[in-house]
Amino acid sequence: MKKTIIFFVIFHAFVTKLNFVMHIFAKLNFAFNFIHKKILGTRDINKPQNNSFKFLLKPLLFSFLVLIIISCNAPQKKSESPRYIITSPEVAEIIALIGGTENIAGVTTECNFPPELKEIPKVGTFGKVDFEKIIELEPTIVFISGLEQKHLAAELNKLNIKTELIYPKSIAEMISSIRKIGKLINKEKRANFIADSVKTELTNIADLSRRSETKPDSTSLTNSTSSTDSTNSTIAKVNVKEPLREKPFARSFPNSPKVYIEIYGSPIMSVSDNSFIGEVIQIAGGDNIFAHLPRDYSRIKPEDVILANPEIILLTYPGISAEQIKERKGWNVISACKTNRIHTVEDIDPDLILRASPRIIEGIKLLQKAFYE
Repeated sequence: MKKTIIFFVIFHAFVTKLNFVMHIFAKLNFAFNFIHKKILGTRDINKPQNNSFKFLLKPLLFSFLVLIIISCNAPQKKSESPRYIITSPEVAEIIALIGGTENIAGVTTECNFPPELKEIPKVGTFGKVDFEKIIELEPTIVFISGLEQKHLAAELNKLNIKTELIYPKSIAEMISSIRKIGKLINKEKRANFIADSVKTELTNIADLSRRSETKPDSTSLTNSTSSTDSTNSTIAKVNVKEPLREKPFARSFPNSPKVYIEIYGSPIMSVSDNSFIGEVIQIAGGDNIFAHLPRDYSRIKPEDVILANPEIILLTYPGISAEQIKERKGWNVISACKTNRIHTVEDIDPDLILRASPRIIEGIKLLQKAFYE
């Protein structure tokens, strides 16, 4: 189907160019006949002179036609406004925030903030992007995200459609991505202002924390609870598949509440401190019970949650209630279940803590209230 679309686009361009050339040729032929009959015919010029002029006029007009064709085939600088297609909701948020909304030609259905993005044409979902729709919208840049969309970039590059991969995995990478996007869409000044503001806010959150007097753990950028390390022998202690990322805003606090983050329920999955949301939990002052996992986002065993005994449970996906958590086999003994400190998507909007966008500041502040108030 994709090959058919590509062939159609190329064939349509060829036919259009051919029709244009034929139209120009017809106009030139008319002009030649007009000059010969109307202009030359009204002057007192003998026939040999007239034929001589006619002989010179034909090559001249033909040369003019060749120049027109060459100019049509030469690459032209587009004068129209840039058109962006965005597959990632966090990138859509950033572009809208730095003033690029009017140039967004298409988004995936997950791009729902700010509200004006809902009115923009859709190009499928994050997991299933509509390739034909992208071609139809004639973008100048397609912003993709994650390894799952690299195949999309490869297909678009074959058609000389520019793609940009924006996939921040940490707070530091998010700030760098804001600056990068600003350069790409010619909004550098505004982007740098937003990036600097986010950096300042995060620094203030870390410095003004009620536990800010405690120095960061100098042995590691990531931290784990002693209870998890001592009881949960099934959890990998070293993340060997993912390198540790720079986390300048994370802090290690004494007596931090033990937090369990569940991002999916079937199978049950949680996050390591090396993940984006794991870093967010650290900045907010929480102690992730699954600090170290084989991957940023990994399956975990229900019994390991019971052994770790978290004081707070944070659910980041819809369709699950606090009561359903309490009803899980053996989970009624967990501290968070006993004290009703289970937070669902109804309590904390997951977009505020999962998306690598400037709204993460709002999410961190909500987590701080949940952890300490």
